[in-house]
Amino acid sequence: MMHDEQLKPVLERLLATRRAKVEGSQNGVCRGLRVLFTGPSGKNKLLAAQLFAHELSVDLFEIDLQRIVSKYLGDTEKNLDALFKAAEASDAVLLFDDTDHLFGESAPAAEDSGRFPNLNVAELRLRIEKYDGVVVLGADDRAHIDPKLAKQCDEVFELAAD
Repeated sequence: MMHDEQLKPVLERLLATRRAKVEGSQNGVCRGLRVLFTGPSGKNKLLAAQLFAHELSVDLFEIDLQRIVSKYLGDTEKNLDALFKAAEASDAVLLFDDTDHLFGESAPAAEDSGRFPNLNVAELRLRIEKYDGVVVLGADDRAHIDPKLAKQCDEVFELAAD
């Protein structure tokens, strides 16, 4: 696992980008921040997200899509609504890890999201884009992420292995 001091440059850059986004929001620019962490270790992505949330003095919501996506029609949207409302109320950092399969170049169509058949991936991407806080996406391999999504991220970091 990476040590705090190894993540310091990452955190400093993220904090500077977040400050710029917040300052820009006073001029009507969206203050939401999208971050992509890539690398083989979920622990490093989680640690980086935890440290960033700590530096911002906000909660970190680790999103487990298996708990959000329901087999019942309409419940997934209700769960996403509740998640984003709670996140907005607390300005929480949202962490979606293991997103290769959802947001990959060969990602399934909106009506067929692989492991989560009742999840509209296009709608989830739109919700993430509209969120005014910080969203961290974790992926094992950047090469598997849709280049359009990577371009939408304000910051992209390759985190070293343990």
